[in-house]
Amino acid sequence: MKKEATFNFDVSREGIEARLDEMGQKLERLRGLYESFFMGIERSPPEVLRRELNRQILEMQQLPISNASLRFRYHALTQRWVLLITYWNRTLREIEAGTFSRDLSKAKRRMAQKGISTISLAEALAMGIPANRAKAFVAHQQAAQERNAAATRARDAATGATPAPITEPPAVAEAAPPVALPGLSEAEMQDVYRRYLEAHQKAGKTEPAPSMSKLRERLAKQIPLILSANNCARVRLEIAAEDARCVCARGR
Repeated sequence: MKKEATFNFDVSREGIEARLDEMGQKLERLRGLYESFFMGIERSPPEVLRRELNRQILEMQQLPISNASLRFRYHALTQRWVLLITYWNRTLREIEAGTFSRDLSKAKRRMAQKGISTISLAEALAMGIPANRAKAFVAHQQAAQERNAAATRARDAATGATPAPITEPPAVAEAAPPVALPGLSEAEMQDVYRRYLEAHQKAGKTEPAPSMSKLRERLAKQIPLILSANNCARVRLEIAAEDARCVCARGR
């Protein structure tokens, strides 16, 4: 004779509805805790709450729900649960491998600003990557650089070229423009580009900031028009912090 399943909650309509409300609240709390962990606020993922909610979902699977609306609520909750745990598991694997997209975006911005090809542990911590995953992230970056260097040496050996010595990549130096920008000194241009990079970072852009040479090309087209329109000989450049792509030139 098949033993009837027992439950530690009221299996009436009101009891099932209360249990679904509880599970929904736990799922929302669990989602918030995981996001806090991914952002580096929490030190560890909420495994205890996850196991508790998983147990309740498995328990509800054994209960035949005759009410159509309650059955629909339970199915919707389990579908969301499956989507979220798939996302959580994938993100946890990325963190362990040092390939988490949020960390990579920060690293790309820092490398573009400093003209470097790898991130050190100190720089990873300074960027806000939590200490409990910075080591894995830095190891992945260094391994990627070593693979690229090995591929370059292999390609040079195959073509008979002498491989260049491996040195710490120097900071990227901007080439001097062939002609100075009208109404703007070189020191002012350097200061504008520094403020442009700061605004680009504050705006949270994921793509690298344009190089100084690109910025010069844009200004070389804009400044003469502004000088002519305002009948002036000098310009003052301002950066809109809310949108790092916008450079505003004003005559003075």
